[in-house]
Amino acid sequence: MAPGDQVDPGTPSEGAEPPPGAEFYLDLAKRLKEAHRLAESLPEGVRIPVIRRLLTVTEAVKRDPVRGSERLDRMLKEISSQVDESSTR
Repeated sequence: MAPGDQVDPGTPSEGAEPPPGAEFYLDLAKRLKEAHRLAESLPEGVRIPVIRRLLTVTEAVKRDPVRGSERLDRMLKEISSQVDESSTR
């Protein structure tokens, strides 16, 4: 490669926007950590399937951070409601 040559980072998938800067990834990491913390507080019968799904979401984040982030948001809402239900029982 000659000096000044640019590397083509590849073309993003159609309709997908590149993820924002470092703040996006820091926030994503915090939300993943929070989801795992919430999942650990669930009763065992619920916790194991939730953690399996959460691992799938974590893998999705690695492949497509924007879509994975959307899945994580939905899952956080779901986990939060389950944590609220289990704490009132």
